[in-house]
Amino acid sequence: MNNEWRVLVLGGSGFVGSRVIRTWDPLRVEATYFTRPIEGAVRFDVANERLSDLGLLRGRGFTHAILAQGMTKLKDCAVIPATSASINVHGTIAAIDELLDAGVHPIFLSSDGVFDGARSLRTEDDEPHPILRYGEQKLEVEAHLAKAPAPWTILRLTKVVASFPHPRNLLYQWLMQLVRSESIMCARDQVLSPIDIDDVLRALLFVIETNATGLFNVSGSETFSRLNLLYTLINHVPRSIRRQAVIQPCSIMDINAVEKLPQDCSLLNSKFKLASGLSPRSMDRVCADLCDAVFAESKALA
Repeated sequence: MNNEWRVLVLGGSGFVGSRVIRTWDPLRVEATYFTRPIEGAVRFDVANERLSDLGLLRGRGFTHAILAQGMTKLKDCAVIPATSASINVHGTIAAIDELLDAGVHPIFLSSDGVFDGARSLRTEDDEPHPILRYGEQKLEVEAHLAKAPAPWTILRLTKVVASFPHPRNLLYQWLMQLVRSESIMCARDQVLSPIDIDDVLRALLFVIETNATGLFNVSGSETFSRLNLLYTLINHVPRSIRRQAVIQPCSIMDINAVEKLPQDCSLLNSKFKLASGLSPRSMDRVCADLCDAVFAESKALA
């Protein structure tokens, strides 16, 4: 067990990165940001700057780095491919090479987007075949790491949600639409294996403390259609809001998107569960806790 660790978070203003910064011991974590400033962090232009030039590597005591930075909006990756590739691929690979050269263990956060969505519960042994530009970019970085000297770790994430309010949290986005009595168009035929963000952090901590290497799927143990996940959330909202919910079930093919969207985004997490002994929280519990947090706050302000 590695008890003497210190982590550099690339992308500390993102969904996962910001949660790491807020919840882990600040003496063990230092962060960069790309788009949104965060207190005590260094701005890092992934495409144009070197970590070493910012004084972020040698002599700082980092044992690991979490690579959570980049452009994550599917539309942006597709519409401006050269720009997104310079950040998501070339900049990330350059950072990885610097980290490895400095003796820092990179932990790259990849995506279920490396698959085409044609089959359920993909494993680490399944051959990737992305249909999204974002997935292609993630796969390029994975391929680079696969040829690199150890230690390195790739964590393929599925849809990450949370039991607390955050603008990047799909459950919270839906909840606010329900509160405003807005119509929600939701796909009945896109399959997810969502995971709570704090389970992602537990997975990261396991990798850091054990120096686990290789490729792991980090996903929930349950599969949901996007529509069923929404209904799981609705089960926990106050009755008055539930009665006013306006849901429009649709096909994923009906969603207006620049690229064709994968239908099945589920991953099988057996390899990681066996290695770590960790079991993800149920989505029912995550939805219940989010509703408790949001509506308890509303009652307190009333």
